[in-house]
Amino acid sequence: MSRKKKKFRKTTRLVTKILSFIALIILILFLIFLYKMNVLPMKYFSLIAGILCFLEAIYLFFAFTKRVKIGFLIFLDIVAFIVLIIEGFATYKLYQTYDFMENDMQVTETKDYYYIVVNANSSYESIKNIEGKVVNYFNDGDDYKRLESNIKSKVNVVLDEVEDYSDLMDNVLKNKDKVILISESTYEAYLDNSDDETLKDNFKIIEKFEITTELEISDSKKDITSEPFILYLSGIDTRSGKMPKKSLSDVNMFIVVNPQTRKILMVNVPRDYYVQIHGTTGLKDKLTHAGMRGGVKLSKATMEDLLGYKADYYVRVNFNAVLNIVNAIGGVTIDSKDNFTYKLYHDKSCIIKPGKNKLNASCALAFARERYAYSSGDRHRGENQQQLIKAIVDKLSSSKSLVSNYDKILKALNGSFESNLSTKNITSMVQFQINDMRGWSFDTQNLNGSTGLEPCYSFPKGRLSVMYQNQKTIDAAKNKIKKVLNEN
Repeated sequence: MSRKKKKFRKTTRLVTKILSFIALIILILFLIFLYKMNVLPMKYFSLIAGILCFLEAIYLFFAFTKRVKIGFLIFLDIVAFIVLIIEGFATYKLYQTYDFMENDMQVTETKDYYYIVVNANSSYESIKNIEGKVVNYFNDGDDYKRLESNIKSKVNVVLDEVEDYSDLMDNVLKNKDKVILISESTYEAYLDNSDDETLKDNFKIIEKFEITTELEISDSKKDITSEPFILYLSGIDTRSGKMPKKSLSDVNMFIVVNPQTRKILMVNVPRDYYVQIHGTTGLKDKLTHAGMRGGVKLSKATMEDLLGYKADYYVRVNFNAVLNIVNAIGGVTIDSKDNFTYKLYHDKSCIIKPGKNKLNASCALAFARERYAYSSGDRHRGENQQQLIKAIVDKLSSSKSLVSNYDKILKALNGSFESNLSTKNITSMVQFQINDMRGWSFDTQNLNGSTGLEPCYSFPKGRLSVMYQNQKTIDAAKNKIKKVLNEN
């Protein structure tokens, strides 16, 4: 054998040994991140690990066996190199996903905004113009302690507390010299309660303050893959597109899940339902105002008072999260039971026809927000939202969407929701679904009632549009919740 051939054989064997060690390191990293993600059932993880380890053992065996033909080693090296590229890329994606799940998946802090508002016809153009002036405010939380410090670091003013929200905006509307400090959520609620779309033109925001609050993620000891649980879903539609601590809650649902029977019950409560806000006495209020006053915790507590059951978890999302989720799974199909065709108010390019409709992300969001096309208004909107949730769950559980789009789905959740569900809760439910890709059966219950005008706890001086409670539908919801929770 010539010296040249010997050198080639020696080099080939060295390359094979180096590649086999690199392959071993990447395989170990791949399996570590796959295990840490905790989304694959153990039987699938064991199968994948077993096959890959067996193949790696064969490669190592031939790499360190001298009596192997060079042609065969070259073939193994080519195959190993291709596998290394695929496995290396998969390992990198797993690392990215694991890091995202640990650090970026949920909102970890909320940012609330407060405005210095004046009459649009006033001479005030900036915060400097209100030096020495009296600024009225309504104290609805500890934020004002920090706000006072922030405001006085910019301008010297006198902060004067008023008795209710209504005084703030009404006084500015009537008096061009008035100056108020008001939360973004209250400002939006005031505009929301008016039928006058030009009302906001009467006001001018001359300064904006930001207050950041850290969130606490509590991990319930309940095993959501084996024990029934209740999830409170709150949907917000803020003008800022952020996740503030306090905001109007336009979607209020109890989602009752029984993983043993694979049944899901969605109980929708209209945003204008006339309820006793938790912890208050006297006047009732719109349910949506609970979120404005005390954030998701107060909305959740008010829902619990109304329906008689405690929610184990909550999820709070901005409507814009719908865009990301539906995009990630490639659209959804909804079934319109209406016998007429209509355009969606929030996106005129979207047309809903009787029967099956394939919706992209923007049309799905517009569908979830639609109420003007129906005589029952907000009640029908709740039904649309329930159907959209069902369509998303159906697509995830009855196809390969959950596995093939897992990375996209996680990124779609990035910073778009707030919850006391831990990452462990979420990944265990994904693992549970992958282990048994059966679908879920859905049931719905919508609270109903008649409409009218009433003064509200948050705005006692006016008469706002509300929906009176219908006890028959409330009792029906309670009975259905009890049934789903207790079925085996």
